[in-house]
Amino acid sequence: MADRAYEGRLIAGAVADIWDRLTGHAARANARLGLLRGPASRTRLVWIKSDAREVNGRLAAEIARTVRERSADLPIVVTFEYEHAATLARLKAIANLGFAYGPADRRAATRRILERLRPAYVVALGEAMRPRLAAGLKALGVPCCIVHGYPMAADGCVGFAQTASEQQAWRDRVHWDGPFGALLAMAQVEPVFQGLAGAHARALFWVADAEPAAAARIAQAWRASPGADSDILFLASPIPGASRLSAWNEDRRPLAPGSVVWVDEERFWPALAASCTAIHLMTPSEPLLWAVLAGGRVVSAAHVAALDLPGAPPLAKVDSDRLVAYWAGLLANPGEARAAADSLRRYFWHERRAAGEAASALVAQVCAC
Repeated sequence: MADRAYEGRLIAGAVADIWDRLTGHAARANARLGLLRGPASRTRLVWIKSDAREVNGRLAAEIARTVRERSADLPIVVTFEYEHAATLARLKAIANLGFAYGPADRRAATRRILERLRPAYVVALGEAMRPRLAAGLKALGVPCCIVHGYPMAADGCVGFAQTASEQQAWRDRVHWDGPFGALLAMAQVEPVFQGLAGAHARALFWVADAEPAAAARIAQAWRASPGADSDILFLASPIPGASRLSAWNEDRRPLAPGSVVWVDEERFWPALAASCTAIHLMTPSEPLLWAVLAGGRVVSAAHVAALDLPGAPPLAKVDSDRLVAYWAGLLANPGEARAAADSLRRYFWHERRAAGEAASALVAQVCAC
């Protein structure tokens, strides 16, 4: 998701500003013009600037929270280009934090925002470091970094690469590698969900992000397979005959073997990731991807390279049309399944340690400004 009005295009920006004022969102229009008020304190502040992606809004909130824990008095301002409800909830929980829509990359807006905020350090997430802002920071000698983004025109910034493609892009620049998504993922160790929801089932399978049509095809193949009546299938999409997982949560009775269940709430991800016999991915969001990897179970993917994971993730590449046969092979070879799960568990904790080191480096830089 992206709001192209933030890219500095005059016509797109003017249209967006007029529309926002007509629809009662004058604050957003003013923010794009750089008309934000800085904090009353004249102490120079840390500006954390996120683009429109929800994952980067989550990262912005987490970076702000960590910096606040390290320094109680350091002024922090977070700006964003799209208002995600979950991100706002995280930002509101951080003490003494200012947050609002951010400025567009227009010459006048950039000048105004730098005069008003007087940042001592800028953390840009994703596409938030745009050419005019990068040039303005360079001219003022303000240190900056880019998290989960590409170098582009930001000559004076260091990079904190999150994905394989970002690591490749930053290869000739001073940078730190480590996927912060691995830090944000809740790593549940005990497979308690297996004993609660799947107490009477032989195995639990989860197709974590298939669209309804693909989910229906997989469910049809699974229902026609030998032994399906002994297992439970969890799907990311509602299909005919599927119950809602949140409905099970109301009475916590074990699900009947042969059930097809729609995972209708994000809060179930950690429990499923730690309890399912095997999990399959299509093109998941980053929070879902790292939640799945945190479980340390067997994980396959339709397109492993498209996940853009750092390092060499030990994921099996499995086409969706042969997924049910692949699962049958796992049940027939439990030793191989355990080895695959152990390999993935080692991969996740390696990336989590790397992310922890990168996050410590970032916070140290920010707090030293």
